[in-house]
Amino acid sequence: MKIWIDTDIGGDIDDSLALLLAMSVKDLEIVGVSTVFENTYLRAEIAKKLLTLGGKPNVPVYAGVGKPLNNEEVFHDAVNLNKPPKTYVKSVFGGVDVESGDAIAALKNAIEREGDLIVVTIGALTDIALLIKRYPDSAKKIKRLCIMGTAEKLNLNEFNVSCDPEAADIVFSSDIPKMIVGLDVTFRCKLNEEQTEKLLSCESDLVKTVMKMNGLWNNGMILHDPLALSAAWDCEFLTFEKGNLKVETEGRYSRGKCVNLRDFNWREEGREDMLVASRVDAEAFIGYFIESVLALDEKLRNSPKTERSLTK
Repeated sequence: MKIWIDTDIGGDIDDSLALLLAMSVKDLEIVGVSTVFENTYLRAEIAKKLLTLGGKPNVPVYAGVGKPLNNEEVFHDAVNLNKPPKTYVKSVFGGVDVESGDAIAALKNAIEREGDLIVVTIGALTDIALLIKRYPDSAKKIKRLCIMGTAEKLNLNEFNVSCDPEAADIVFSSDIPKMIVGLDVTFRCKLNEEQTEKLLSCESDLVKTVMKMNGLWNNGMILHDPLALSAAWDCEFLTFEKGNLKVETEGRYSRGKCVNLRDFNWREEGREDMLVASRVDAEAFIGYFIESVLALDEKLRNSPKTERSLTK
């Protein structure tokens, strides 16, 4: 199975945790990675470094689009294309070589080349919306989108959608097959202290670096993005139902919220191209995630250590 990951890695630690999980899955090939929202070049450096520490230095990483289509601020914070991500450490990630060229074109080429590509989006949807606008025929060839976003049942403005509501509206309105995993289910996948300690006990440079990054994040470990990523290959932890979500793009406080048009007010049918996660076996998924990372850690500990990490 082949996937492309589009990520805003470097803020919330869950993007890095998702990359750990992706690297741990047997027979899963990461075809490429693109970054999105604000300082995408520094985000790309983080992703490339972690992939290198994980023994996958040849996975191409592209800096995508940092500026939302029509959004100057997110939750009162101005969009800043120069601000380093919260978990970026220049002495570790700075100077890492990432791919040159246009990320959207690179994704388009990967879709055409691979023919059966799953695209996992764990950040704002700007890159994917631009792919749809620039290369609509190629975008239609995506096998499916696995999207971490929305909080339809929680009356919240979820961050990924709120970063670029117009982009999310373009993606949700498209007929590309979509599996959407929102905060309704991901909030249930929070690691407790004992589970976190298991990861802190890891000794590979990769996992130790990610856990050091988590210390900089310092807001707890919730498996938002790893859970969405898991929809790419195995849905045994998740239950989905047909959805019909519409992104609100107007209103001072409602921009970025998603309305389920299947509810009793709108009474519209569920869409064939949109599956929305409704339940999760959180205990089973957390156990699976930890076992996967521990196995990856053991594998890497038996490999030569040649890369600088946050532990050095």
